[in-house]
Amino acid sequence: MIQRFIFSAVLPITFLMSPNGCQPEYVSNSRIYAEGKISPNMANIPVKLYAEDILISETHTDASGNFKLGGPGTTKEKTLFLNRKIISFSSSDPECRLDYDSLSIILPAKNTAFKFPQIVLEP
Repeated sequence: MIQRFIFSAVLPITFLMSPNGCQPEYVSNSRIYAEGKISPNMANIPVKLYAEDILISETHTDASGNFKLGGPGTTKEKTLFLNRKIISFSSSDPECRLDYDSLSIILPAKNTAFKFPQIVLEP
C-alpha cells in the first residue's frame, strides 16, 4: 500500500519536472549569434537582440566598437536594435534589412549566425 502511494505521488512530480516543458516559440537547443563592428569607433553603445518584443540578449560595444551577442533562437525574425540611426551596414546574410525607422536591423528567421563587418551610425 505504501509503495503504491509513493509510486502514484512520485510519477506525476517527475513528469511535471521533466525538461521537455511547453516552449512553443523556441526551437529546441537553437541559438542565435550576432557579432559586428560599429563605425565610427563608438565605445559603450548599447546593442540589443529581440525576438518580437522579447529581449534575448544585450551588450555594449567595446572601445573598438565591436560587439558579440548570443541567445536562444526562435522560429521568427529577430531584430538587432542599436537605438541610433543606422546609415549603412554590411552583413554575412544578404536578406538582413533595415527596419522602417533605421534604428535596427531585421534578421531573417532562416539563419542563426550573423556577422556585420561594418555598421555605420549617424554621429
